[in-house]
Amino acid sequence: MKRVMCERCGEVISLSLLLGTVLLGLVLSKEGAEYVKEGMRLAVGCVIPTSFPFMILSDFYVAYGKAENLKTVGRVFDRLFGIPPSCLGAFVCGNVAGFPLGAKMCADAYENGMLKKEDAERLIPLCNNPSCAFIIGGVGVGMYRDIRVGFLLLISVYAATGICGMITKRKQSESEVSDYIIKQNYSFVESVKKSGINSISIIAFISLFSVVCGVLKKRIKYAPILYPLFSFLEVTNATKVLSETSVFPMSLRLSASAFALGFGGVCVGTQSSYFTSSVGLKMKKYYPVKILEGILAGCIFSLLYQL
Repeated sequence: MKRVMCERCGEVISLSLLLGTVLLGLVLSKEGAEYVKEGMRLAVGCVIPTSFPFMILSDFYVAYGKAENLKTVGRVFDRLFGIPPSCLGAFVCGNVAGFPLGAKMCADAYENGMLKKEDAERLIPLCNNPSCAFIIGGVGVGMYRDIRVGFLLLISVYAATGICGMITKRKQSESEVSDYIIKQNYSFVESVKKSGINSISIIAFISLFSVVCGVLKKRIKYAPILYPLFSFLEVTNATKVLSETSVFPMSLRLSASAFALGFGGVCVGTQSSYFTSSVGLKMKKYYPVKILEGILAGCIFSLLYQL
């Protein structure tokens, strides 16, 4: 009897979910289509043009980049943040070219035997930040009409990343580093093909979160006090919404934008997990570190903005 009741409850729940999905799809079909188009325009116009060539070049670097040639610079990063030379390229590219390139390069480095699993999982959040062009040009100049704001946001995010690197630093022994086996397995054709597939996946994630943010924005337009919630979803929509609202004072809006840039949002997290899950890396350390990075970025910006 109990089993029959459980089965009936399961049928009711499944049917309710199916009907809810159909009704929601019908109600939001036209509205959702516009948000998908907007997300695709954002991805194709801003994200893919910078990330696609870097993804191809990153494959070449991972295959042939010699970590031993970066010993001098790598020693500094290793002592400060515990970043081994084999991950220096991912750290630099992920912070200069922007996410999710850093996560991809960390995953590739681990797959090629250049990083141990615990190191790769710890370094993914440190290598995954918005690009310099997006922070300074897109947010500072484009949204807030102030290049000084862009540079302060950039300094805040990088400083927060450095502090998180020092907090999460793990000591390594020389024997651990010497155990790495680098596999040189590079194909230009495969690299272009893989980068194309990865680009389509990035477009899909951005389009999905564009729909979520668009629907949410329309539903809470009369409750702008909830706008900071966008900081947890998708960084572009978050900074755009915060820059346009007048409910909060400018200093608070900018600090919230710094948090959004430091955290990156769930959208970036899902893009990163697309690369990491394929090689067996887990994201359990990602979100706690990124949330801490976002909080630190907001606090650092608030201090700098008062100077």
